[in-house]
Amino acid sequence: MTSSLFGIYNAQRALSLNQAVMDLISNNISNMNTPGYSKQRAEISQLTSGNVSTIPIKATQDVMGAIITDISRNRDAYLDSYYRSENTQYNYYKELNENANLIEDITNELDNVGINHSLNAFYDALSFLSSNSTDIVARNNVIQQAQELTTKFNSVYSRLKDLRTSLVGDTSPSTLESSKLKITVDDLNDKLSSVADLNDSIVLATSQGSSPNHLLDQRDQLLDEISALIPVKITHHANGAATLAIGSTNLVSGGAQVGFFKAVSGDTDNPARVQVENASGGILNSDAYSVLDSGRIGAILEMGGSEANKLNIKSVMDELDNLAFNFANAFNAIQQDGRYIDNSVDPPELSENDGSGTGADPEPPILFTEDSAGTPPTTLEGFAGLITLNDAIVNNPYQIAAADAGLAGAEITETGDGSNALRMSEMKTNTTIAGLSGATTEQYITNMVGEVGSKANTIKNNYEIKESVAAQVFLKRESVVGINLDEEMTDLIRFQRSYEASARVFNVVNQNIQTILNMIG
Repeated sequence: MTSSLFGIYNAQRALSLNQAVMDLISNNISNMNTPGYSKQRAEISQLTSGNVSTIPIKATQDVMGAIITDISRNRDAYLDSYYRSENTQYNYYKELNENANLIEDITNELDNVGINHSLNAFYDALSFLSSNSTDIVARNNVIQQAQELTTKFNSVYSRLKDLRTSLVGDTSPSTLESSKLKITVDDLNDKLSSVADLNDSIVLATSQGSSPNHLLDQRDQLLDEISALIPVKITHHANGAATLAIGSTNLVSGGAQVGFFKAVSGDTDNPARVQVENASGGILNSDAYSVLDSGRIGAILEMGGSEANKLNIKSVMDELDNLAFNFANAFNAIQQDGRYIDNSVDPPELSENDGSGTGADPEPPILFTEDSAGTPPTTLEGFAGLITLNDAIVNNPYQIAAADAGLAGAEITETGDGSNALRMSEMKTNTTIAGLSGATTEQYITNMVGEVGSKANTIKNNYEIKESVAAQVFLKRESVVGINLDEEMTDLIRFQRSYEASARVFNVVNQNIQTILNMIG
């Protein structure tokens, strides 16, 4: 009678076990498209009453079937760590590449359709003026082309400045608040806080002997997302908690967030920096850029900073300032070395300017200024955003000094000379400018665009390599973590057959007991 009842118990346990595993398989299949879900596996072991007897008939009662000892997740710690490391690099180059493409789009306006195009049109207008120096239409055309040129300088500089401000602000707290850096840092802090909360729940559940797989999945997904932002170091502990750190600074320890990222205003070279503080506002790391050598936040700081030999927005803005400043000063020098038409007298005549500054008429006004009032170019930084035309020239195109200052005597009344306008037009190809490293304006623009393109291409190549590597590691990890429908269906059939067999055993034992009871009765 004992063995018969034992058979009932054993069969019943087998039915429950197989039913539970089929339920688990069903749960796996239903979550095969759930982000962050890890395949769950039933850990099955043999159940015994203790020491199994060496007496065969007694041993059958000591062995009591199978039980589920744990529901584990299919995870590989090495693949998790490898993927997060590659994910940090991938997102670093992804952020760099996105901004490099924007810089290229803007600097392309320096070339054929932008500043270079406007420069060529300006030089062509001066060349025409050199042969038609008394023609007011020709002079107005020079003014029009010069205005278009300064507008292009202002526009390109403004777009670069706006792009930089959108990334890291412009040293003003108000712009920093709406910057991509601030938004990303806030998002990072939210994720770190969530990891700390999950640590608490996981430790509690683990201490009670349960497997909080759904909480572990949520934390792993957060760790993946955090790895996209910063190069985080993760240490797992036996109690289920995970410690997060960057460099030597802890960010999450147990159930508490102990390191808080904060975006703060900087200077013109680096409008923003990131520091790490403790819960009471004490500074743990006053400038975390040195340890943010990868991840999206590191890329944002790099693009918004001024690090030498790397592509960043500031370096392009500086190049543009240098071009506008030196072009304006070189052109103004030629302008002031010539003679304009004095149309205040009748008949009009050339101004008396022999280049010594002692002529009877005032020196020709400069053309390119920091403001329309005629302030000479004196500030290099930001000049490309300020460059404009002198109102004195705009209001009186005859002030363009198209004639040569070398004219003398009766020649002064000959207003048709355009040799100085020719000198201005030859700046396109013949006049090298010391401040532009001895290049012409055309050569300088070509070199500038080429350098941006070369650095952007290097970033793009690195991005494509990292994208490929990260995708391969992700697929490798998914082959372990993810749900394979064929495998699940195979397991489902296997445990379904086992369930059916257990049910038959249960029925047979039950029939035997009924038979015995009938015989007794």
